[in-house]
Amino acid sequence: MGDIVISNLAELGDDEVRQATGIFVEGFYDMLRFFSADPVRLAKALEHALVKEQIYVAMEGEKVLGIFAYSVGQKRPFRFNLTVLRHTLGWIKGGLFYHFVRQELGKPLDLADRQCYFEAVATAKEARGRGVASLLNNELISRLGYEDYILEVVDTDIAAIRLYEKLGYTEFRRKPQRWFRKQAGFNARIYMRWMPNENHLGG
Repeated sequence: MGDIVISNLAELGDDEVRQATGIFVEGFYDMLRFFSADPVRLAKALEHALVKEQIYVAMEGEKVLGIFAYSVGQKRPFRFNLTVLRHTLGWIKGGLFYHFVRQELGKPLDLADRQCYFEAVATAKEARGRGVASLLNNELISRLGYEDYILEVVDTDIAAIRLYEKLGYTEFRRKPQRWFRKQAGFNARIYMRWMPNENHLGG
């Protein structure tokens, strides 16, 4: 796979943070494009919100290939500022972004002491198919040392579901999307779990 290094975003510089934000926007553009059709503008709006200590990236040289974030307790990897969002996206769109995206990415999850929630998983288009997400998943499980890892995937993302199943995750809950299914692009959220005493790291 080449010399891919996993690093915590807090250890890296502004350029890597910008790259990581751009990969997140690219990966979640369908969810974000209502607020702006311009990926650069979306990235500028989001960059301030990254809690770098809770985000890891896969690096090849100076290039960020993928990102993988995690939540523990009530700590999420995004912290949004309404003023920044309104300055970047406009008063109305910035306010809507703060209300809806903050609810999705910033609201505390109240996880148990030994639980870890993986989220904001995205791989750069040019690096897809190289096992970047698997590498990040396995490395974080090894580094973080929690007892119960949870993640969420939508039912229409078949490739992601198959990847997580290959890595040893199993579905434990399915939550139907009650409203705006067509706009959201999925019918249900699938919650999957990986526990060290039940699994081994896949690749």
